[in-house]
Amino acid sequence: MIPGHLVISTLPSPPGNHRLKRACALLLGPLAAHAGVAYDVAVRPVDLSNVALASSNPAPPVVSHYFVQDGQVRVGDAGGKRVYVFKDKTLYVIDNASRTVHVLKHATLGQVAAHYADTVKQLQAADMQLISERLLEPVTRVYRLTVRFETVDGHACRIWEEREKDAKRLELCVVPVSALPGGVDILAGLKTLSQFRQGSDLALGVDFGMSEWWPDVASLGGIPLLIREYKYDSQIAEAALSAIRPGVPGGSLLDLPEGYPVQDGPDYAQWYLR
Repeated sequence: MIPGHLVISTLPSPPGNHRLKRACALLLGPLAAHAGVAYDVAVRPVDLSNVALASSNPAPPVVSHYFVQDGQVRVGDAGGKRVYVFKDKTLYVIDNASRTVHVLKHATLGQVAAHYADTVKQLQAADMQLISERLLEPVTRVYRLTVRFETVDGHACRIWEEREKDAKRLELCVVPVSALPGGVDILAGLKTLSQFRQGSDLALGVDFGMSEWWPDVASLGGIPLLIREYKYDSQIAEAALSAIRPGVPGGSLLDLPEGYPVQDGPDYAQWYLR
């Protein structure tokens, strides 16, 4: 047996069972092909400047509901007032309060970077070279594997630390993809979110701005179930994945609601510079 591989042995089937198995496969095949993974992400701000207050009256988390299928992602708030659908490099914002859909067709990091490049040129023309250099300055992130392990929602994971300019910014508790039910689909969803300007907020609860972050996270070899954010050596926020439910029928979860008018926009200034 190869370590890490599951070997399933089968006994010879009684005569006639092959027809029953084929019928079951035909019935279950379409369902499996159209099933996805649902899970929740809870983001909680943490204020450790007053340890007594933080322990006695913790801030309630903000919970969002996720559904991933075939690399397409749906994110909705707890009340269902606003839903984001990411597919085909397009962001659809479903506003159930106003019963409208906003479509952002130029929403990927590359497309937004092209827009910012024009902004940088304008700054340079206005003799603001220093500000322009700061806009283009890359962020160097260093990831280090620790010997610490934790359990998140019943899944064992190992802590990685991420540092920027010699200061710890993140702790990520990472579980191997193969050890997580629906892990392959969740990873594909994270990759989809990484294409968008605020994708890191939705994927990890962390704002990485315009910088590319997916190759670093993908190199960790798993899925971050718990992400702690630090500032000045104090924890300021925590995001956790939980209630992972594979095999959820997609149905119309990724479709736009019937009867909602579809509008283009808003533009970059209104959306990405919020």
